[in-house]
Amino acid sequence: MNRPGQWISKSVCSDLLPNIVTQKSITPPDLDWREDGQPVASAFGDTYFSVENGLEESRYVFLNHNGLPDRWQNHPGAFRIIETGFGTGLNFLMTWQAFRQSAPENCWLEYTSIEKFPLSKDQLIQAQALWPELGDLTERLLQQYPDAIPGLHRLVWPDARIALTLALGDVHDILPQLNGPVHAWYLDGFAPSCNPDMWTDALFSQMRRLCRATASQNTASEAQRQTTCATFTSAGIVRRGMIGAGFQVSKVPGFGRKREMLEARYCQTSGPERPARFDGKPWLTSENHFQKSNKEIVVIGAGLAGCTSARALAERGWKVTVLDKAGISNGGSGNPQGGLYVKLAANDQAVHSDFYLQAFQYATKAITRILGDGDASQHSWRQCGVLQLASNAAEAERQQRFLDVQALPENLVTSLDAQQASELAGITLTQGGLFYPDAGWVNPRHLCHQMLQHPNISIRSQAVTELTFDDDHWILKLGDTEVLNSEQVVLAAAYEAKTLIPEAWLPLKSIRGQLSYLNAEQVPSPNTVLCGQSYMAPVATGQPWLVMGATYNLNDNDPEPRFTDHETNLSHLGEFGPSMPAATLDLIKGSRVGFRCTTPDYLPLVGAIPVTREFVNSYKPMIRNAKQIPPVSAPNYTGLWLNAGHGSRGLASTPLCAELLATQIEQTALPVSTDVAEALWPGRFLLRDMVRRRLPKEWYE
Repeated sequence: MNRPGQWISKSVCSDLLPNIVTQKSITPPDLDWREDGQPVASAFGDTYFSVENGLEESRYVFLNHNGLPDRWQNHPGAFRIIETGFGTGLNFLMTWQAFRQSAPENCWLEYTSIEKFPLSKDQLIQAQALWPELGDLTERLLQQYPDAIPGLHRLVWPDARIALTLALGDVHDILPQLNGPVHAWYLDGFAPSCNPDMWTDALFSQMRRLCRATASQNTASEAQRQTTCATFTSAGIVRRGMIGAGFQVSKVPGFGRKREMLEARYCQTSGPERPARFDGKPWLTSENHFQKSNKEIVVIGAGLAGCTSARALAERGWKVTVLDKAGISNGGSGNPQGGLYVKLAANDQAVHSDFYLQAFQYATKAITRILGDGDASQHSWRQCGVLQLASNAAEAERQQRFLDVQALPENLVTSLDAQQASELAGITLTQGGLFYPDAGWVNPRHLCHQMLQHPNISIRSQAVTELTFDDDHWILKLGDTEVLNSEQVVLAAAYEAKTLIPEAWLPLKSIRGQLSYLNAEQVPSPNTVLCGQSYMAPVATGQPWLVMGATYNLNDNDPEPRFTDHETNLSHLGEFGPSMPAATLDLIKGSRVGFRCTTPDYLPLVGAIPVTREFVNSYKPMIRNAKQIPPVSAPNYTGLWLNAGHGSRGLASTPLCAELLATQIEQTALPVSTDVAEALWPGRFLLRDMVRRRLPKEWYE
């Protein structure tokens, strides 16, 4: 079995592997505070904004000289801004304020900002105190402001139609991981004389790559294919770099006492020609997978994957019809309690960990937004933390290696000894472990029901018995006679996706799992979720039993509970300390059987689905030489999308995957790095098996 995150053998095709490179740790800047409240970055000897009026300077430089807010008026869909240097957040908050005041309802703001030295929350509060008119927006930003962890952090405010992707790391590491389109650049950051490491040819080369991706969008209007840029500096190195990257650059009067600044417009035909998209991986692009004549879509499946997908699309203005023969969350997502946590790999280069770490942080915010704060009064979820026990020597060693390599902040994960773990759990434990304070348990059924509470979503308890494509739309057969037509369809029905598109190369597998409900009068309830070989959640309010489980039974389709599986769960009861009673079947008050849907590399499948035989024909030269890559886009099923294979981690993974899917359908900025998007691509196993000659022999002829 492949190591998670590594889906093509290095011996076969090493150059095709995802290769995320980020700095290992992130630290806030050392700041000096002037008497007037201005922060000064000690390392650069430079201020974050104008000493005259930083807010007016930001409006003048970045709004006015990018043609904003006027451009929003003729720009339906997502308008994407990339900023180099988040700093105090002033530019973002100023842009949010302008967007709130002037943008039409059919426009959505996608704001991506890169920051190598993010301010702490306390520093941000102190800096933003200078601008009380932005106070309400500052408060909303602080509610979601992420921990200082390298990588991309997705913050979403659907009611404001705004998404912020805060990318923490060096600009030269982050920009190659971003995708187009981009409609406006805020080139901020400290002056070239103070921060020469940022203002390099590599920066301008990446700007060109992203601008070319914007200009080459065939489905976009002329206004949506334009990219502008503004920067406070007029330094020659910046002007020459932008001209070389294909921009028409003009010097214009600067703000206040500053004599000059630069504004620019990207011109597709100027400068040297370079690839506009995923370098060397054309299968990650497609020219025929999308039609946008209306914003109506069908989602098949009403579990976590389907409900989160429906919500993400509905919040972007799509009219969503959700179909599920069993109703809402009655399949694998129907457990009364599930652990919201992830088990991260110790390898700091694993795409697996990069994805799940970002997904977990996004999920806690998304669930809070839908269900409210996870405090003790909650019946739907409890943010009580999760304790991953070091149940044996190997697990203890893995946990220590994880802490050494990942260098995560203590408010995300911390190591506890047995005494500390016992005090936190409220029961005696014989081993310590890793504690995730922001984790907890969720009632998946309650979450799914609340996700679907949106005026753009309708639900039908009907089975899709057949799915076929006819010219420009999909035909969904419902039962024996009824038919539903839709240009866009999302398959989020777990393993059933294979039955609806049997010719697609989707190695999904079903794993049976059985929960045991233990008598709450006989089994002490921990204060936090405990995870070892099984997991146990604290008793929910009004619930007479504790949830424990679950078993893993591959190649087993039996839907009925079994005493042997209760015995398996009970055999792990002793992991939770000497306070636990003897493991007898008398403890059992009930049970539930469900089926997880997972993949060979334990990462979900999210995105467009390749047409198998056409894909093989398009990339047939790679069979002889994996590096001989034809420069052709992938042939995908038109308007057909997949969100499946989340296994037992769906509570953590589905919210971010739904966000990813929505941005793919809308053809806008992805909420994850291009390497993570590639690692989740539904065609990865088809490509791997094609290169390894594991497909049917007749396909190679």
